[in-house]
Amino acid sequence: MRKLRVSSMLGRSGFSASTLVMCAAFLLFACSDDPSVELREIRLQIQSAYGADDFKKGASLAEQGLALARKTVGGDSDDALYFVQAASENRIAMGDTRNAIAALKREVSMRAAAGQSEARLQPRRTLLIKLAEENNDLVTAADQAVEVARGINMNFEKDPQPVYRTETKYPPELYRKRTEGDVEIAYSLDAGGAVTDARVARSIPAQVFDQAALESFRKWRFTPMLDNNGQPVPLSGRTFTLAFRMGR
Repeated sequence: MRKLRVSSMLGRSGFSASTLVMCAAFLLFACSDDPSVELREIRLQIQSAYGADDFKKGASLAEQGLALARKTVGGDSDDALYFVQAASENRIAMGDTRNAIAALKREVSMRAAAGQSEARLQPRRTLLIKLAEENNDLVTAADQAVEVARGINMNFEKDPQPVYRTETKYPPELYRKRTEGDVEIAYSLDAGGAVTDARVARSIPAQVFDQAALESFRKWRFTPMLDNNGQPVPLSGRTFTLAFRMGR
């Protein structure tokens, strides 16, 4: 009965069956032309590819989604930022480090242009620094360390903050003996935050953990010091203490 009444009302309004087909086709076309529908579908495909460890496909889909998002909703949109991060994450998961570094640089740049705070950007910057350091891209590592320093308003009243740390290895024989200690290191930094000089200022127990501490510390990178104009400058005369503690 409900279908008959509708048909009757349409009939009285003068709509023919062919007109209804044309309206339905127009509505389907309008839906398919909605970029949000396609963007949402690409998101789902990326998530499916990532879950299946098909990171190459995920990276390709992310680039496709990013291009569409930039064209239809803008480079500072949530969709664009989603896809640019998806491109980074899939490159990282693939082990395609060179392209992952480039993708992360693009991601950080887009996030900054979209007005994201440095507090939100810092985890992505430090990840980029890690990849750059481990692949000897010291220019990128230094550039990002400077941006982190600017984000926290680094000045001579503050102590530099580590933005990249290599693993500090606990000497096996000392671990077995459950020996603990501290090593205070006096250090200098260049304008990119790399350690240029490091020596043991004091250690307890004396000379026990010194070598392990220095081997690690000399490969670290810190937020460089900034002058009054916000430009990075070398720094010396600071100390940092490495604590060797047994897990509880």
